[in-house]
Amino acid sequence: MIVTNAHGLNRIADDRAWRCLARRGMLHSECEAFDYLRLPPGATRDGRGREGVEEVWFVLSGAGRFFDEADHSVPLQPGDLVLWSGGSGGSLRSSATDSLELLAFAVLPAAVTEQLPVRSPVA
Repeated sequence: MIVTNAHGLNRIADDRAWRCLARRGMLHSECEAFDYLRLPPGATRDGRGREGVEEVWFVLSGAGRFFDEADHSVPLQPGDLVLWSGGSGGSLRSSATDSLELLAFAVLPAAVTEQLPVRSPVA
């Protein structure tokens, strides 16, 4: 699938931006989503609503922190990669003075993908 009209796939509010780059079967894989996210200074994105989805977050620019369920944190800077295990809590937070821009790739857990029909590109 090629998306030529991005209307409805973008969300921008309060200087937060989210853009769906690919969704589920579009990549002929068990991809849940491939997204772009921008958090303005001091903003937070939590992991609620993503139960069982495995995620990888790549920091493009800015500064922030990743907080786990126990509220331990690690700093984030451009080039860092966050592996967010399915079912775990946590949050991403931009610094008080800098926006945080990330790319996210999410895949379904094996328990789900094993139940799905095989998907392959059509020649």
